[in-house]
Amino acid sequence: MTAAAVASHTSAVEWLWVIGLFALLLGVTGWLFLTGSAGTSRGLLRAPVARVGSSLERVTGLPAWCAGGIAVAMWAQLVAVLGFFWDVAWHIDLGRDTELFTVPHTLILVGLLGLGVAALVSILYATVQRADTAWRLGPLRLPRGAFALGLLSAGAGLGFPLDDLWHANYGVDVTMWGPTHLMMIGGASLSPIALWLLYTEAGRDAGRPWVRHHLRRSLAAATVIGLSTFQLEFDYGVPQWQALYQPVLIMLATSIGLVAARVAFGRGWALLMSVNFLTSRAVLALIVGPGLGQVVPRFPLYLGVALVVEAAAHLVRRRGPVATALACGVAVGTVGLATEWGFSHLWGRHPWQLSLLPGLWDALLIAVAGALIGVAMGRVVSHRRAGVPRPLLVLAFAAVAAALIVPLPRNTAPVTAVMRTTPAGPAVAAVNRDGIASPYRLYDVDITLTPRDAAEGADWFEAMSWQGGGARNTPLVEVRPGEYRTAQPVPTGATWKTLLWLAKRDVMMSVAVSFPLDLEYGQAPVTPQPVSHVAFVASSQWLMRETHGGAVWPMVLAYGGLLSVALVWIGVLVAGFVSVERGAGAGGAGARPAPVRRRQVPVAVQTAG
Repeated sequence: MTAAAVASHTSAVEWLWVIGLFALLLGVTGWLFLTGSAGTSRGLLRAPVARVGSSLERVTGLPAWCAGGIAVAMWAQLVAVLGFFWDVAWHIDLGRDTELFTVPHTLILVGLLGLGVAALVSILYATVQRADTAWRLGPLRLPRGAFALGLLSAGAGLGFPLDDLWHANYGVDVTMWGPTHLMMIGGASLSPIALWLLYTEAGRDAGRPWVRHHLRRSLAAATVIGLSTFQLEFDYGVPQWQALYQPVLIMLATSIGLVAARVAFGRGWALLMSVNFLTSRAVLALIVGPGLGQVVPRFPLYLGVALVVEAAAHLVRRRGPVATALACGVAVGTVGLATEWGFSHLWGRHPWQLSLLPGLWDALLIAVAGALIGVAMGRVVSHRRAGVPRPLLVLAFAAVAAALIVPLPRNTAPVTAVMRTTPAGPAVAAVNRDGIASPYRLYDVDITLTPRDAAEGADWFEAMSWQGGGARNTPLVEVRPGEYRTAQPVPTGATWKTLLWLAKRDVMMSVAVSFPLDLEYGQAPVTPQPVSHVAFVASSQWLMRETHGGAVWPMVLAYGGLLSVALVWIGVLVAGFVSVERGAGAGGAGARPAPVRRRQVPVAVQTAG
């Protein structure tokens, strides 16, 4: 690993991703402009808006405020998700950034701001078309989904300055689950739900048949993918929280996303969404892994969960929405969970162990609560009453919040060890990120634990190596009671960080094998010793070694901001669906949109001007 390779995050070729994605947006917009008609509209702004709007309505059969908002937002989601997966892989492989506007960071920022642009596009067209929206602000007509989308973008964008403040005070925390990171991730992850809401407002069976089919499929799949992004640290093999979080998060994403799709669009849609999920995640894995040369993200199956959703929904098809939700939730949280357990042993970074069993009631709880939310959302999307009593929905949201808190604690235990390291290959000349000589070498590691049963029943006990140009999870194999050896030699030196990592329910501990010198943070190197007596400490001390203490007020501001925006996001989304439901009556249209007026758009634009 050269110093240049470590210090540089980007190359000129990588910027082609940004150029290409903008070219896609400009190309489609240009085609819509060239094929549209401005009618009687004049002016530098009114005429182009009218031309693009008329093309959107002609091609899709949807009102321009719906089609335009969804089109820009879906482009923004594509940009953000690519940047997000790329950025997480980069930090795992190579460590912290040396510049702010890297290609992945640029993609993330553009994507999050693009969601705000999509909201403005939708509001602009709704206003100039004088759409009969339920929400208004002075002269502005506010489609519910567009308003929610704008708040999601604003809240996520707020995460950027808060993130800079956080790092300035506490150092670099290379984790997805920091408060400012969750603000940015959460805004993008919830945006597909806002788009479902926006599409629903266009009315029952709005759009041309092919548009309905592809939009329903795309928006439902995006919702499942968005709700699954919080699992990414598990997918990359560097989770910094309890193993229980993985099944809990999988149950949350599938019980809401797959159940909502099945209820909204009928038989087979849960299965279809699981296939779309697998296809999309496989493409992302190929792009980030072989394509960009980073660690390959793995992903859950969802196929087994989809099958049990289909079966449960079919069995209670003559029952009410609550019965459907309970049947699907129980099926997802039991049989569906079992299929994910099996798949974790085939493809997961950390196969699920029997130590998870006592806590799986939490996964079942969130599956049932998520299914209640999914049924209500799916029914509103299909222009029906939610069918789930409001008090029960409030209880479901409370249960989701409670279930997400259960796996939160991280503790330590009094465990010491004797660690022995043995060279397994020659030393190779290499440098650390500061360009100082740090020979690369493979080592076999043996460790004897005290107490000897400390690792029995562990969720994982392994050597974790990362930031050396790749990432490796190397199992520790028990050779005698309480004595373990790495299944293969582990890397040390250069920019590699290697630790022995013990996770057992709420106990998350580690001990360092090798860490490089870090001049920027004043951290001494850790080098392999033939024999050393060590004590396990909280794993976060080594996984996030660059973090340090600081003033309290940035932490209060960051966590307060996260809680505030999360409550606003969920509140506005819920209010939007409730508003659509009220407009639906006993089965009527879910909103009061303006009819598709292909020839009247330019007139509306001119009048508004």
